[in-house]
Amino acid sequence: MRRALALVLTLAAGLATAPAARAALLSTDTRCYQETQDVVLTGTAFAPLMPVAISQDGNPFGTADTDGTGGFQRKFPAPELARNVREQVFTLTGNDALLNTASTRYRTTKIFADFTPRSGDPKTLLVRFSVNGFALLRRRASVYLHYVSPSGKVRRDVRLGTALGTCGKIRASRERHLFPFPAERGRWVLQFDTNKRYTRATSRSKYIWVRKPVEIFTK
Repeated sequence: MRRALALVLTLAAGLATAPAARAALLSTDTRCYQETQDVVLTGTAFAPLMPVAISQDGNPFGTADTDGTGGFQRKFPAPELARNVREQVFTLTGNDALLNTASTRYRTTKIFADFTPRSGDPKTLLVRFSVNGFALLRRRASVYLHYVSPSGKVRRDVRLGTALGTCGKIRASRERHLFPFPAERGRWVLQFDTNKRYTRATSRSKYIWVRKPVEIFTK
């Protein structure tokens, strides 16, 4: 009787120390993406050497084959947003044949900068500036507005505020004059970026930027 009891206790102790099975997980390499930027989706602890069905917002999205450890990685372009949508949350879910399931969320954003109202006398017009997508490269980035004259020279650099949230936005700055100085006639460029000092932005620039032309006419 004592031997049987000792055997039961030994088996119970072995079960108590056995490692628990890991739950399946999905994750993306960052939390916010520009439209069409590659999203890197990583899965772990799914069934080894089996396909995982992936859906996005409940709609079938594709499959990914796991390796011998139950992991996988897949790339796909972030979806383009509707014209009037600046930022959107998407949910990805993975399921395998053994009922392992996991979900994760990510955001897609437009890189956007503008001001409202869009019309009025530039000498007196009061506006509020807004930006989206300015924290894709750096969290809580400061956003600057550079006024570039028709001759191509920077006239003034103005700090608009800090881009907050997952993707980095300023919903509406404080009200201020569109031009905080007398602006001459011609085609001005307002460059929004994350640099304190102006450098003309190009496709090779390693920072977030938007350039908006503003035409000033005089009577």
